[in-house]
Amino acid sequence: MISYWKDIVISELSNSLSSIDENQYKDFLSMLLRSNQKVLCVGVGRVLISLKAWVKRLVHLGIDINYVGSETEPPVGPGDLLIVASASGESIFPVAIAKKAKMLGTNVAYIGCSPDSTIAQVADICMILKGRTKFSGEDDKASIQPMSTLFEQQLYLLGDIIALDIMEMNNWDESHIKENHANLE
Repeated sequence: MISYWKDIVISELSNSLSSIDENQYKDFLSMLLRSNQKVLCVGVGRVLISLKAWVKRLVHLGIDINYVGSETEPPVGPGDLLIVASASGESIFPVAIAKKAKMLGTNVAYIGCSPDSTIAQVADICMILKGRTKFSGEDDKASIQPMSTLFEQQLYLLGDIIALDIMEMNNWDESHIKENHANLE
């Protein structure tokens, strides 16, 4: 039984990650790596859990990143970046935060499955992933997994892929990550 589901999940992830538009990815990575900026992430539920993994790893790589709602959330303004992750692009909290960030002059990057969504319309750049949303019906064949599970999985792995690209661009190995890793464990 586990082999059956494992094979389906791995196949869905492989197909969906392979379909990420290379130009959207490069534009996102470029915006993320602009120097002298603060980066905040926003998402809800399991999406936020995936983004928190991004925050942890990208801090190890020297990026000034946090998530909206964190006890240590800094203010943002012009030139900073808000990463908004939402499969549907219509979740109330991320939509409101994206609009507020734009009012403050902050750049907004949308990662989701809905290129015509409210957040996509607000965003400066979009990276569209394959997957279902909370609004998808059971007849949506983008994934056999429920609701936005495939999106959440891609998002988590995408953070690790971005980290590897940053490491390669800077010719860093694991020792660089260890320099910024927690040491009270």
